[in-house]
Amino acid sequence: MDLYLKIATQIQKFIKDDLIYIPSEMEGKILRVEVPIPTLEPLSWLERQKSDIKTYWCDRQGDFTMAGVGMLDEIAGDIPIDYPTIFGRLRQNLSPLFPQVRYYGGIGFSQDRSIDPNWKLFGNYRFIVPRFELWTDGINTFFACNFRASSGDNFDSDLDSAPERLRQRELDSILAQLTQLDFTPSEIGSLPLQIDRVDLPNRDDWQRNIDLALAKFTDLALDKIVLARQSTLTFAADLQPQSLLRSLKPNNPHSYHFCFQINPHIAFIGTSPERLYYRQDRLLKTEAIAGTRQRGESATIDRQLSDNLRNSPKDLHEHQLVVNNLQTILNELCDSVTIDRELTILKLNKVQHLYTQCDGVLKSHLTDADILPKLHPTPAVGGVPRTQALKLIEELEPFARGWYAAPVGWVGYDETEFAVAIRSGSIDGDRLLLFAGAGIVKGSRSEEEWAEVENKIRHFTDLFTELPPQQISDLSLA
Repeated sequence: MDLYLKIATQIQKFIKDDLIYIPSEMEGKILRVEVPIPTLEPLSWLERQKSDIKTYWCDRQGDFTMAGVGMLDEIAGDIPIDYPTIFGRLRQNLSPLFPQVRYYGGIGFSQDRSIDPNWKLFGNYRFIVPRFELWTDGINTFFACNFRASSGDNFDSDLDSAPERLRQRELDSILAQLTQLDFTPSEIGSLPLQIDRVDLPNRDDWQRNIDLALAKFTDLALDKIVLARQSTLTFAADLQPQSLLRSLKPNNPHSYHFCFQINPHIAFIGTSPERLYYRQDRLLKTEAIAGTRQRGESATIDRQLSDNLRNSPKDLHEHQLVVNNLQTILNELCDSVTIDRELTILKLNKVQHLYTQCDGVLKSHLTDADILPKLHPTPAVGGVPRTQALKLIEELEPFARGWYAAPVGWVGYDETEFAVAIRSGSIDGDRLLLFAGAGIVKGSRSEEEWAEVENKIRHFTDLFTELPPQQISDLSLA
């Protein structure tokens, strides 16, 4: 059977025949039809779609990958987030009958700062449920259609003409949107040539910022501050978000891969190794990642760099600050806490980090609205103490972080996962704004921290070919 016909038949059956059996308490909530389909790679499928709004999420293990097209529902705002209200709104639209329905999105790094023009469309928070999803559990592939139940569906009652007309109108709309989808995969598109790069702050201002920060450690009682850099790359043509993410993904395993495309020209993408937290019912998982070395060109050099990292007093101190902070927070949130005693090395494609796993059993009366503001921002992206570090970051950094280093992920009925949006970039047409930071503690040296930031964006910058100056000049005259 033709794939489109198979999907359309299942959607039609649910809306016209099965909807009347949905319990009345589902009124206003989001419903879902899922259809098993032949294997399709979600990101390559997503790249082919013509929708203005696209959403992509892949967890670190590859156990769940979702490519979303369009938007059924949106909960977003420009004002600082009210966590209990927003998480309450998310939860009231979800139900245990359809546990795979999830809101995908994120929250701005700083809720106290007016929104920079570069981040205006993302807002201080934005979560959406896609209209259509293609998702895989690593083995099987499914196509899903999400839609909202309404009073016109007349749950638990016999059909009459009005609800039937409403359902037919909903079905006609869904099928019309379905015909616009392309179920063939695509080849990875070529990336445009890079023609310019501007670092903010530049090398001199970076050194100045670190010197200023270190000078205030005593006055502010700071143990650590994370200072970041924005590198703006300009290209000879517009970037295609999914094509860029597909180029990044093979070289960045064991990372969260995400893409939140707001319109055809603007998107936020990344390949973050860091989990903020995962919650399933009362089980809470988080982790400490801090301290960085580049990867070695050989196994011997790589091992030497790992040993150097594992035995570095500065990096061990920086990492322990994160662990101590997490233990304090988990003790407040959880009835019981388990923190790995053995320090491990998290090896990524370009860099390696010190890593500690932290778990807890959440207190029964607490929710995601309690967890998220406690954990974000972590000392790995903010500093210690948090309040003093964030205030100094706002004074020193000459750009808005927006969603960089902020929580991005998904919220389900009784399951939630957020990553820390590091190793990330914002696409605006022919511009790519890359972000990365370095943890500054006593003894930090500006040139070493600059090199660390450079290593952290290499998984992006290594993909691009820069035009020679003469060709750039010729291009500008064209």
